[in-house]
Amino acid sequence: MKTIINKNRPHVGSGPSNSDSPSDNVNSSITSSPTDTLRASKNPGAKIINNLIPIHAKIRKFKNNDYYIDYSKGWHGVLVDLRKLLQLDYAGGSNYANYETPKGLLCLRLADHNANGNNFHPERTNISVYVALIEYPHIPSKVEYTEYRIEPNTYKADPKMVVSSIVYAVEDALKGNVFDLDFTIAHKTSYKVEL
Repeated sequence: MKTIINKNRPHVGSGPSNSDSPSDNVNSSITSSPTDTLRASKNPGAKIINNLIPIHAKIRKFKNNDYYIDYSKGWHGVLVDLRKLLQLDYAGGSNYANYETPKGLLCLRLADHNANGNNFHPERTNISVYVALIEYPHIPSKVEYTEYRIEPNTYKADPKMVVSSIVYAVEDALKGNVFDLDFTIAHKTSYKVEL
């Protein structure tokens, strides 16, 4: 794991693969740091996924072992497949989506580094999940969010179990339940407004 101590949070890691760059519906001016990924969420024109049926169909395929996830390329390779499965967009070093759920708007972020909570939207349920390949110093936030930190060794020991846990937690959240990962997989931290 790398520890980066730089307030500007320079981008370290892999970029989008093939055609996995942000769509036209996402504010593509996100360039200042890898954790600026959810700045687009504050844009009223940012894509919100209202039709969850295709995602639920892909999750059913995943649960039936009919959806391919390539575990051979590590967490970064898995993120490419999770982008497709969960309709995540890639920007600023993170993968994210805004979902309309029965309980309101859910912002989901998957990455290899911790989040900057100031990039989340204050009127949404904000969830960040990351395999801690890179760590940045925590920045006090004006927005509440919950972050799940997965140790690299936990991921390496059983990547299929970790990915399944994430997918099942997303499925629960999309149905209007609480997103949660077991403490044996991830350390949960709920950040309150600190400014």
